[in-house]
Amino acid sequence: MDIFREAGRDVKSWIVSEGIFKQEIQDEAAEWHYVVEFPLESGQVSDIILPKGKDFILVVSGLVFAEEHYRALHNQPLNKKKEIIFKWKMDLLFRKAEFRMIPDDISIQRIDFSMPIYLEELTKPKLFEALREVFKCKLYIIWQLNHLFGDNRSLEAMYL
Repeated sequence: MDIFREAGRDVKSWIVSEGIFKQEIQDEAAEWHYVVEFPLESGQVSDIILPKGKDFILVVSGLVFAEEHYRALHNQPLNKKKEIIFKWKMDLLFRKAEFRMIPDDISIQRIDFSMPIYLEELTKPKLFEALREVFKCKLYIIWQLNHLFGDNRSLEAMYL
C-alpha cells in the first residue's frame, strides 16, 4: 500500500538526516524494517518496524543482562529476587513503553521494550519520543543492575 511505502520513506529520511540509520533489514514479517543507533554514537541499537498488515510501527529494543548481573540477580534468595523484579515491573508499568521479560519474570535473561506509533500519528517528533522512551527504559534497568550488583565495566555486553 502507498501509505506503508510513504511512511517508510519518511521514517528513513528522518533517521538518515539525524545520522542514526544503521541498516535496512529484509524481513518477511514487515513492510519495512530499519536498524538505528540511538542515541547517536552510544552503541545502543533499536529497530523501527512496520509489521505486515498492521497500521502501526514498532520501535523496539532489548537489553540482555551482563553475565555478572545475571548471576548476581539469580543467586539472590527467591523472595529477594521476586522483590527486585516486582519493583522493576511496577516502575516500568508507568512508562509509555511496553516491556516483556524473557523467558519469564522469574528466569529473566533479557527485557524487550517496544512502543507502537499508529500511522495516523506518525511524525518525526513522535518517532524520536518513542526512541527516547525505549532508551530510558533500558537505562533504568542498567542503572538498577549497577546499583544493586555493582558497576559492570563492560556495559556494551548488556546491550542487544
